[in-house]
Order: sequence, then structure tokens, then C-alpha cells
Amino acid sequence: MLNIKYMSNKLVKFLSLTLISNLIYLGLTNPATAKPKSPESAESAESAESAETRASDFGLPTHRRDGGSRSSRDSCVTNSENSNLMALIPQKTVGMNAAASPQLFFYVPKLKNSSTLEFVLRNEQDQLIYETFLSTEGNGIISIKVPAEDKSNLLKPNQNYHWYLSMICNNQERSRDIVVEGWMRQGRLNLATQQQLNKASSLEKAEIYRQQGFWFDALSALTEDPTSMAEETMIRQKWSEMLVSVGLENLASKPFIDTKLVKNPANFR
Repeated sequence: MLNIKYMSNKLVKFLSLTLISNLIYLGLTNPATAKPKSPESAESAESAESAETRASDFGLPTHRRDGGSRSSRDSCVTNSENSNLMALIPQKTVGMNAAASPQLFFYVPKLKNSSTLEFVLRNEQDQLIYETFLSTEGNGIISIKVPAEDKSNLLKPNQNYHWYLSMICNNQERSRDIVVEGWMRQGRLNLATQQQLNKASSLEKAEIYRQQGFWFDALSALTEDPTSMAEETMIRQKWSEMLVSVGLENLASKPFIDTKLVKNPANFR
């Protein structure tokens, strides 16, 4: 007769030895479970997380195009094609910035007369960081650069900043302003990217910034003086490509126009 108890004990010992052997084998053949992550692996994981974060809207509203619901009596904009004030930003994601002095770009439609623009930048606590008033006749692209002269106003990494651009058609009735608004998130470049940028041309800088998700820096790089006519042509192509990528193809060929600083803006506040 078979000894069932004896066989059961042997079977348990055999299965235990088999399990232990398999665990040892898996530990030897899978280094990821046998040793901690290397610094390189940790940095790659952090980069991937940062890239995902940069593509987020952070739950913040953006209105890159003005509402457009205004009467001709109150408006300072002519009734023409591309008659909306527009911010040159992605539609749904918060634009990233790495520079200490961020530069933002806007399309100003053709105006009936020279009008005043007010640009405001505030932090998440609604504290004023920067404000300026500019005059323009419109019908082109303008750039507004936030100075970094006052250290108390330096933008802090991983913080969101709320910006507004208002076209003042009637300074006695500011509720009728034509407004675009959005958010900018201050980021930080890693060492490898900084080293790449130090050796890059304007065109190469724009592509590096774009790949890293820094929208404002990418556009700013394309406004640097080109070193040759050939580079200027490629820069124009890259500028057009970037605007097309965010659905602003109708503004890709618009010229840059000048603005003048309003020296006494008290009447507009």
C-alpha cells in the first residue's frame, strides 16, 4: 500500500525547493529587481514626467482669441479679415517658459486709429508682477517682453502666471475692452539642454525648446537676428510651422509691427 503521508511530505519539500530556485533565478536575470535605479534611470523618469506635465492645461482657462461680440460703434477694430485680437499660444495647454525675461507674441488686427494696449502679468495669488501700456496701429504681430530688472519680480520655477492683453477702445468705459488672456508656467531647463543651447543657432534653439515643450522660448528664439539670408528663410519656415501646429495658420505670414511705450498711462487705469 502507498504511504500517502510520506509522499505528501516529499511533495511539499520538492515544491518549496522549486519555488526558491525560481526566485533566485529571477533575481539574477532581472537586475531591475536586484538593484536600485541608477541616477540616469531616475533622471529619465523625471524627464518623462516633466514632459507629461508640460503638456497639461493645469485646469486653467485660456482665451487666446477675443470674444468678438462688439458693436461697430464701440469697437476700434476695422471690419476686415482676421479682425480678432489673438495670442500666439497653444489652444488648450499652458505655455511653458524658461527665460528670466519671457517674451509673448500677439496678433493685433487692423485698427481705425492708433489704440492703446495694456499688458498685465500676475502670479497665482493675483499679485501684480508686471504692467505696461503700448500704442499701435495694428495689422500685424507684436511682441511684449517682461523685464527681469527687479529681482523681487523674478518668475519662480513650477509656478503659473496669469497674463492679460487688453485693447482699450474707450478709456472711459474699460468694460468694453477687447481682451485675450492665458497662463504661462515658469519651468527650468536641465543641464544637458542648457549645454545644447549654448552651441546652437537660433533655428536649432527653437527646435530644442519646442521638443522640450517651452513654447514661449521657441518663438523668441526665432526672432533673434539671423546670421545669413538662408537662415532667415529657414527661420520664417519654422515660424510658420509652429503657428500651423497650433491652428494659427492664418497668422503665419503676418508681419511684425512696432509698438510705442505710453509714457503717461494714468488716464487708462
